[in-house]
Amino acid sequence: MMRKVKKQSNIQPLNSAGKHHMNYQIRQEQYNRYIHRRRRIIAMIAIVVVAIITMINLYGQQTKYTNASAGLQETNKALTNAKKTNTDLKQEVKDLHDDSYLQKLIREKYMYTKDNEIVFNMPN
Repeated sequence: MMRKVKKQSNIQPLNSAGKHHMNYQIRQEQYNRYIHRRRRIIAMIAIVVVAIITMINLYGQQTKYTNASAGLQETNKALTNAKKTNTDLKQEVKDLHDDSYLQKLIREKYMYTKDNEIVFNMPN
């Protein structure tokens, strides 16, 4: 980085060539400052653009992750329910092989009775 040099106000050009040279130096310094300022502005704009693009990508990835996580939770709940249903059905199949359970089920579902059995229907 360049050091700032204070101009000496007591220096005067000796001839017109010196004056032109001093004016050229002043314009060159102004142009250099303009170029440096422009480069800084372009760099800042580039950084802001990269930051915005990065934030947009991160937001999209976060949204995808959230949706996938919610889907995973729903799938796990469905799996748990399916396992419970499977266990219940296996138990029911096991019970259906038992004659006493089968007779009880037929009596409840189809209103059959045993010999000399009286059925009372109670209102709910």
